[in-house]
Formats: sequence, C-alpha cells, structure tokens
Amino acid sequence: MLTDYLANLRLIGRDAQLLIAAQTIMAFGYVGMYSVLFNLYLLRLGYDPAAIGEINAIGRMGFALVGIPAGLLGVRFGPRPLLIVGEIIIVIGLASAPLGEFLPLPIQRNWLSFFYFIGFAGASLYFVNSTPYLMSVSGTKERSHVFSVIGVLMPLFAVAGSFTGGFLPGVTAEYLGITDAHPASYRYPLILAGVLFVFTLPLVLATHYGRSRGDEPAVNPLSGMRQAPWGPIVSMSVVMFLTSVAAGVTLSFFNVYLDDGLGVATALIGTVTAATQLVAAPASALMPIIVARLGYAHGFTWTRLVMGIGLIPMALIPTLSAAAVSMLLIASASAISQQTFTIFSQSVVSERWRTLMSGVLNTTMGAAWAMTALVGGHIIERWGYGAVFLSGSVVTGLALIAFIAIAHHLQEHAPQHNEHLATNSTR
Repeated sequence: MLTDYLANLRLIGRDAQLLIAAQTIMAFGYVGMYSVLFNLYLLRLGYDPAAIGEINAIGRMGFALVGIPAGLLGVRFGPRPLLIVGEIIIVIGLASAPLGEFLPLPIQRNWLSFFYFIGFAGASLYFVNSTPYLMSVSGTKERSHVFSVIGVLMPLFAVAGSFTGGFLPGVTAEYLGITDAHPASYRYPLILAGVLFVFTLPLVLATHYGRSRGDEPAVNPLSGMRQAPWGPIVSMSVVMFLTSVAAGVTLSFFNVYLDDGLGVATALIGTVTAATQLVAAPASALMPIIVARLGYAHGFTWTRLVMGIGLIPMALIPTLSAAAVSMLLIASASAISQQTFTIFSQSVVSERWRTLMSGVLNTTMGAAWAMTALVGGHIIERWGYGAVFLSGSVVTGLALIAFIAIAHHLQEHAPQHNEHLATNSTR
C-alpha cells in the first residue's frame, strides 16, 4: 500500500504542483495570518461581537454571491483566467480593508465591510475554478493524492502564518512604541498578509493547461442549462449549506471567543491556532487511506461527525484547554472531510458540469458562513458563546442525516462516465 501511495504521489503533474504551491501561500497569508488577526483588529477598533459578526457576514456574502457567476465564467473562458483575476481581486480587498481605520466611524464600518466583501469575492473566483482545474490536470489514480497533498501542505503553511500572525502585533507595537491593544499593531500585519497574495500570480501564470483555446474550448455557459444535473447539484448544495455551519462558527468566532470571552493574549491565540492546524496536516495525509477503506461518502460522514462533536467541549467548558481540544478535533476532521466532499461532489456530475457544481457549492458555503456570522454574533450578545457553538454542533448532526440519504440515492444513480465513484463510495 505504501509503495502504491508513493507511486501515485509521483504522478502529480507540473500544473497541479504549481497550483498547490499557490494555495500554500494563500494558507500562510489568509488561513494563517489574516484569519487570526482581522477579528482581533475589529475588537481593537471597538466593535462588539454582533458588529463583528455582521462585518464577517458581509464579507462572506462576497464568496456566496460570486460563486455561481464564477462557475459560469469558468465554463465560458476556462478556469485558468479566473484563477488569475481572482488572485488580483483578493490582494485589492484584503490589503485595502485595514485602511478603513483612518476614516470617520460612520464610513469606517462600510469601508471594512466592502473591501472584506471584495477579498472574499476574489477568493470565490479562485476557489470555484481551482477545483475543476485540479480535476482536469490530475488523473483518476493520483486525484485523491492531489487533494490530500493540498490538505497536508495548507495546514502546515497555515501553522507558520498563525505563529507569524500571533507575534507580529507585539513586534509591530514595540517598533511603533505602542501596546498591542492599539489597532495600528494589527493594521500593518493585515496589509502584509493581503499583499502576500501577489506571490501566487507567477505560479498560476506558469501553468500550461488552459492557456490555449485548444485546452479550454469557449462555450456558452448558459447553453443546455435545462439538461444540467440539477438533482445532484441541489442535493449537494443542501448538504454543503448545513455542514458548513460548524466551520462557519469557528471561522467567525473562535479567535473572538479566546480574546473577548477568555481573555487570551494575541500571541497565545496565534500559538493555539497554529497547534490545531499542525495536527490537521498529518490528518490530511490519511485521506487516501480513509477513502480506500470507506469511500468518499462514508469518509465525509464520519469526519464531519467528528467536527460536530468537536464543538461540544468548547460549548460546555469555558476554558482555553477545552477550546484547544475542540479546535484540534475540528481542524483535523475538517482537513479530511472538505477534500472528500469536494471529490465526491465533482464525481457525481460529468466534466461539463463540474465548474457549475463548484460554483453552486461555493455559493451555498459562503451563504452558510454569512448566515452563521450574522446570526451567531447576535446569539453571542444574547446567550453567550456556548450557545452558538452548541447550535453549530446540532445543525451538523442534522446535516449528516440528510447527507446519508442523499449519498445513497446518488450512488445508485452514479453517472455512467464514472464507475470509480460508484465502486469506491459504496464500500
């Protein structure tokens, strides 16, 4: 088994390697630095959890609203141009958002929300099209390994980004002669994190597949929409929406909870976040083994169940150690479940509809994150952090019941072009 595993790793092509490298930079800049610092920056500007939730909701709506248009544009022009445009928009949005600090309060919040929205809109353009692109440049044998490598490397680079993000405000504060309670100590690290995305551009520009029209023939993205496999697309969207609640809760409020709820120092928040992401890296390497034993559907079900259970300690025990245990479970399970669901959802439709599937799923995921951020902030204000984490756990359990029924139906009607799915998912 180990020999086959290593042999399949060596099959990963140059274009896939370049895109993997680009996504590791994204992991360092956003998953590591920006996600650790942005909400803490908002706290330093004087925003309460409800306001932070609303700003996060607007940002994540950028991911949701652009998802389907990004998929249609990917069908029309091919994924590669959209990857490039998406990266440019991410830089503009994430680097500009912290500059809102200099504006009067009535304008400041609108600026922060708008450019956070722009950053997520760019991310939607990129990630909607990166999945079909990776599916196109990888064969059946190495495909699970491509996504497994992404799942391993992204947490590792996110670890480095989280450590960096945790310590940079203190270093910046010392250099400026202020304390890390001042917004300026977060502003400059956030701008740096946004600018880092510039370094992903040369990597995507160096890819070959999709550069010529011979690779990606231009088609009308709306042609044949009545024949689109709307059953699988809608079914997968329902599952994606409900199961994204657990991830949305932790994305929006984990660092706010540590700072505002538990009074944890910024450097320690970065360290805890990095430690949980470090655990996720080796967990991702298990994905091909889990898929070989359980199949994509059962692999997703069990790992997403772990995520739902993982929210419970944090919901019931208001301590740093309980929060760390929760995030360890969530991060390690999420690293596997997201990749298995991605491959499963792409495999239940033909290649013609993969970009549309990706766009619709990213839309529903962004909508779930936005709703979670918006509603969660107000739940926290009224009932506390424990209530929002427990709600995420309950919704995840309900989502998995729906997925089991949907997956069984889709496996029975697996498309003829993909016998691999029908065989692999029913083990």
